Order: sequence, then structure tokens, then C-alpha cells
Amino acid sequence: MNHFKPPYPARPKKQFNPLKALFYAHKNLLSIWPEFAFEKDFMHLKVLKQNIFIVNSPETVRKVMIENGMNYLDKTTQQVKALEPLLGNGLFISTGATWKKHRRLLSGSFDDAHIEMYSKVMISAIKDTEAKWDKLESGATVSMQPEMAQLGADIIARALFGEKLGSESAESVVAAFADYQTVVRQMDIPKLIGMRWFPNLNGKFGVGKNAAQIIHDCVDGIMEKATYKENADTLVAQFIHASETLDESESMTRLEIRNEIIVLFMAGHETTANVLSWVWYLLSQAPDVEKKLHEELERELGGKTPSYEDVNKLPYTRAILDETMRLYPPVPVLARQAAEDDTINGKHIPAKSNVLIVPWLLQRHKKHWKNPDHFIPERFMPDAKAPTKFTYIPFSAGPRVCPGKTFGIKESVLVFAILAQRFRAETTNGYTGGMDCRLTLRPSDNLPMKLIKR
Repeated sequence: MNHFKPPYPARPKKQFNPLKALFYAHKNLLSIWPEFAFEKDFMHLKVLKQNIFIVNSPETVRKVMIENGMNYLDKTTQQVKALEPLLGNGLFISTGATWKKHRRLLSGSFDDAHIEMYSKVMISAIKDTEAKWDKLESGATVSMQPEMAQLGADIIARALFGEKLGSESAESVVAAFADYQTVVRQMDIPKLIGMRWFPNLNGKFGVGKNAAQIIHDCVDGIMEKATYKENADTLVAQFIHASETLDESESMTRLEIRNEIIVLFMAGHETTANVLSWVWYLLSQAPDVEKKLHEELERELGGKTPSYEDVNKLPYTRAILDETMRLYPPVPVLARQAAEDDTINGKHIPAKSNVLIVPWLLQRHKKHWKNPDHFIPERFMPDAKAPTKFTYIPFSAGPRVCPGKTFGIKESVLVFAILAQRFRAETTNGYTGGMDCRLTLRPSDNLPMKLIKR
């Protein structure tokens, strides 16, 4: 089988100097990594007195994420400043006692029993997208990334609020997230490399602030409905009820609950939508993989709508998803700050140093992956040798592992178990598989595709 090798940003032969790195990173954070970075286990950069350490091996990643994970619990100042206007003190960027309290309250909402319950709204929302697509002419062009973002927003809204966000509100939130990404960088590169005098361009022309306000207003409005009797079983109602029944030291305020809802909404529609979009793209370029997917769906489902129990019967569908997240990690750069001095790989790590875990490098590392830039779902099949631990971390690992990991996996498998039975997607002429990397890794130009009915 000739495996598809999707395009990726050009890899410079040498490390860029700070100003050149700043220029390229502003366009695409993935374009600054030189070819040799995909073979190194550990890298240390010192730019304008700022220490930056990059851990890029199973051993060093384990040290930062597991063995001494509490020392690296803090996100970098750059990440916090980028996300705080939107997320406040939400779980994604909070630290210390606040993080522990919020994590404890949220984790119980993503156990197997809850996810099985959420699967009903997942299937309902996916079927609505199927019905919408069915009204289109075969061969109609759609913008796949916004389509998947809308579907993800619908699913997470139903899980959170127990009712579908009005189409206008959902579209407003999805558009506001997109606006926020265009002006806010997860990594403020000038500050990261020590250029503290460089002006902060986050929130350019107030667009970021306005986008955050749209999202806040929408979630505030929907939260009010969570107190209604008919919405008592919703996730947000459970948060409110749990907080009201705990003592003050353990409970969350309404503002804190709103912040966590936005964290879940962002993760539930943005990162998942990007992964789903990349799957459609890869399937369109790998006909042998697409054929094997259709054969599995026909064999196991035979045209029926899948149930929650059917998800585990679709290992190749899951393998496609896993391989897609390897090539296109939802958050391709994870930045941490050392709270105290440490030693990694024999190197002294001073307190306050920035430490980067880069799934974009780790999951394409030449030492740990055969044909690392090729799309080969078979490497994730149950009978294949499992990847070396800590070389595949699309959901992070350790204390900050994504609490919605299983939710996202089940949701994504169900999307293709339903939609890929009825539709194929082909890229339009001229689309080259470009990518935009700011807060997350998304296809460029909204991924225009032709929708083909099967």
C-alpha cells in the first residue's frame, strides 16, 4: 500500500535567530522547528537571558508530566495572558488550590456512565447534520471546518445545557471563537524569548475582547435556563447544584462555573472540530484507508445508526482517529513553567524557566515512529505494537490530562460511524492541505470540500 504523506510546513535546516523565529511563528507556530528537532531528545535555548527547555523523549516527557508533574503544573505567563480574557480562572489555565477544586468537581462528570448518557445527544446532533447534508445536492461544496465546528458546538451545547443552542447563538459562539483565535496567540513569542519590551498584540483592535464578550454573554444567558426544572439533569445544572451543596471552600461561584463551561465548550467544539476536519481531509487523500473504513462500517453496522455499544466494534475507525491526532495534535505545543529548580536529562532547570512539550515534534519523532510523516492508521490497530509510552500525547498527560478525553474519542468515532456511511468528501481544486496554528491546529481556508452522497 502506498501510504499518503500529507504536506507540512517547510523545516529549516538551522535554528532561526530570535527575530526570524518571531516573524515565522506569528504566521504559523509550526514553521519554526528545524529538521534536526525531529530527532533530538532534549533541547535548550537561551534567548535574551530567557531559558527555554524542550523535552522531546519519553523519559524527559515523563519527568515533566508525571514524575515531577506538580512542579510543572503552571502554564506559562504567555499562555495565561492569551487565554485569561476568555477563560478567566478556568481549569485550562488555573493553578494551585483553584485548579484542584475545579478539577475535582469536573472529573466526575466524565465517567463512563455520564458519557454513555451524553452519547444520546451526540447521536441526535450527528443525525441532524446528516439530515442537513442530505438536503444538499451531491457534489455541493461545504466549508468542512465550520461544519464540524457547528456540529461540535451542537453536541457540547446539548450535553452542557440539555437543549440545543439556537442556531443563531451557536453560530455566534463558533464565529467568536474563530475571531478570538485570529488575534490571540497561545504563545506570545516576543515575551517567551525575553523581548518584554515588545508590544502585546493580543486583543488587536479590541476584536479579541469583543469576541470574548460575545461568548460570555451567550453562556451567561444559557446558564440561566439551567436553573429551570426541566433542565435539572444537564451538566451545568449539576455543577450549580454541586456547588450549592458544598461548603464555601469547595464550591464554585457562578462566574467560576461560567469559566469552566467555556473551557468545556472550547475543548468540546474547537479541538474536536479540527480533528474531525483533518480526518475528512486525510480520507479524501487516502482512498485505500477510506475503502477499509467503509468496509468496517458496512460489516459492523450494515447501514444502521450506531449505538454507544457499537463504538468498541469499530477499531479501524478509532485507528484513523488516533493516527489523525498523531499527525495533527489538537494542541501542538504544551508550555509549562518550572515552579522550582529541577534537573532534566542532566541539565539544571532554574525555577521560572519555560519548559515546552511539543506533540508536533514528539509524535513525528524519527526515533520513535516509522515513516513518521505518513498517514498509516494500521499502526494503532489492536494487533499492532503499541506506541512507546509518552511519545503519543494528543490529550496531554499527567495531572493536566484532558478530563474530556473519552468524551471526545467516543464523539469522534460516532461522527464517522454515522456520516461516513452516507457521505464521502473530496478536496476542491487548489486546496493544498495548509494549516493554521494559533491556539489550536486547524486546516487553513476553512477546508473547502465537495460532499459526495454514497
